[in-house]
Amino acid sequence: MYRRGDLTHIARSLRVLDELRGYRRGRRLDALARELRASERTIRRDLAELRSVGFEIEAVLLEGRAGARLVEKTYSTIAITRRERYTLFAIASMFDVLRGTPLWEDVQSLQQKLEQRMSAEERAEHATLGERFAYVPDGGTKAYAGAEEVLDALMTGVLSRRVVKFAYRGARGRVRRGLMAPLTMLLFKHGLYVVACTLEKAGDAPRLPAAVYAVERFIEAEHVRKAAFVPPPEYRLAELMHGAFGIHVAGARQRVVVELSAAKAELVRARVWHPAQELETLGDGRVRLAFPCASLAPVVSWILEWGPHATAIEPPELVAEVVRELEAARRNYG
Repeated sequence: MYRRGDLTHIARSLRVLDELRGYRRGRRLDALARELRASERTIRRDLAELRSVGFEIEAVLLEGRAGARLVEKTYSTIAITRRERYTLFAIASMFDVLRGTPLWEDVQSLQQKLEQRMSAEERAEHATLGERFAYVPDGGTKAYAGAEEVLDALMTGVLSRRVVKFAYRGARGRVRRGLMAPLTMLLFKHGLYVVACTLEKAGDAPRLPAAVYAVERFIEAEHVRKAAFVPPPEYRLAELMHGAFGIHVAGARQRVVVELSAAKAELVRARVWHPAQELETLGDGRVRLAFPCASLAPVVSWILEWGPHATAIEPPELVAEVVRELEAARRNYG
């Protein structure tokens, strides 16, 4: 299995090079060592070998500690306005729900590269932006501590179109093992998901239908070297999107109709709940929301969140399930 701490000699040297790129003032060796889970002595040896094959890497002193700077041909000189810096900070803060993942680490790296191009005054102001914008996730966040290896493998699969060997624990606790072609990584309700086609063997062409996998349920994941794949030509990511009502790749779509009270009408109209929604205002001030959906489960939860202000109208299966949930909840109170 691919592990960040068990990189081969060549792969680690390439990572050292990658970690230096974009840092105009360079990076401290101890920071590189922590990032690559190696000793400073090992990093120094990698730097020496990179220099021997033609890369110009200067030894520098950063904050009183030994560092290295890659001399690149050009640096980006794109001017970034104060408002753009604020917007970038706002976007980065939304990734805090993915703390502990490579995605979060990459966002932090981009922030560092941005800061090194700022003046001292700009850096001082940038440090205060946490008091000027905050992203507050609702419903809690998922824990990804210890999942770095799995995420590395899945991201390699998605970005490089590589087959991934995996072990996955389903919702009922059963573990599946096999091969998959990961097509897309999704962020939904503060959690990461992967859309993938399963394969019989590494050389097979992926075929639809695909399935959605929650990243935190992967026990193991390892991209298979020299096993590339081509996504099915009929695969369309937009067909997975159901707005507030989930990410589904299987099942026939049904027309869902829900009526909401006049007291909550403005709240309903203020949001887009589904990309194909139809919203109608009724004569008494209530609103009727209609949309197609492949799975009724998230719709049931959404209706229950509104309490007495939402009424399921169709399909009959949705009405029956909402009633069952309400009756079961009522029994909890005697």
